[in-house]
Amino acid sequence: MDAEAIKEKANSADENITFTDGACENLTQVPDFAMDMAISHMVNAAKDQSVDTIDSAFLDANNPMK
Repeated sequence: MDAEAIKEKANSADENITFTDGACENLTQVPDFAMDMAISHMVNAAKDQSVDTIDSAFLDANNPMK
């Protein structure tokens, strides 16, 4: 999945949370079959932390694979 398609999918996941271009570019490394799960995880983490913009640093800090 390319970054533009990811951005459209990610930004429609929750109307109060926005994914930056950089975050969407990083998410291109996630296999397509796991994309919905990855986006959902990040949206839930953002809600838990009262964050409204998900950027590359947020992805790194909340990556369950690290």
